[in-house]
Amino acid sequence: MNLEKSRNAEYKKCAALLSLLVGLDADAEEKINRCFQNMGVDNFFLHLESLELDLSQEASEKLKSLKAIIEIFGEERGQA
Repeated sequence: MNLEKSRNAEYKKCAALLSLLVGLDADAEEKINRCFQNMGVDNFFLHLESLELDLSQEASEKLKSLKAIIEIFGEERGQA
């Protein structure tokens, strides 16, 4: 398996886990997976507010909360 296929498989797993955590439908999960493939996970969360994912308000708020948690842990480890 080449690097791109491996990376895309991992993105798909991440999108599925995120979908379970946030409570997304299959369509939203696929949109997020495509975003991961196009821009990576870091950039997805970096540009979350500007993405047009057509998610429910509740799902959007949960993703923003996850973004905040990721940023806090990144700062604690000196990465943000």
